Amino acid sequence: MKRDMEIVRGMLLEFASGEGRTSFNTVIEEDKVYIYHLKIMREAGLIDYKESGYKGGMVLLDIPTLTWFGNDYLDTVANESVWSRTKAGLKEKGFELSGVPFQVLKDYAAFQLKQFMGIE
Repeated sequence: MKRDMEIVRGMLLEFASGEGRTSFNTVIEEDKVYIYHLKIMREAGLIDYKESGYKGGMVLLDIPTLTWFGNDYLDTVANESVWSRTKAGLKEKGFELSGVPFQVLKDYAAFQLKQFMGIE
């Protein structure tokens, strides 16, 4: 499975609003994708959550919470204009979101945010 930064951003927006899924069936493809992104987001230090597994599924004990790092990243990419400029800028340079390392994406989005704010 491959990381999808659109999914990551969407999940972070949900979690920041106190929303998000908490019950998953590991047979359903959509749930597998969600679980995969939950796990890699936790590994990256973006979110924290507690889980309980059961045969054929997984339950989160609560909506995941954003870490300090997760909040910083979301603050960088939450604005739709900045996010669109980031994606367009990458595409213009011949890259897709899925083909850019996370740190480079974060730095480039921060650059777009600074330009959008008139700082750079």
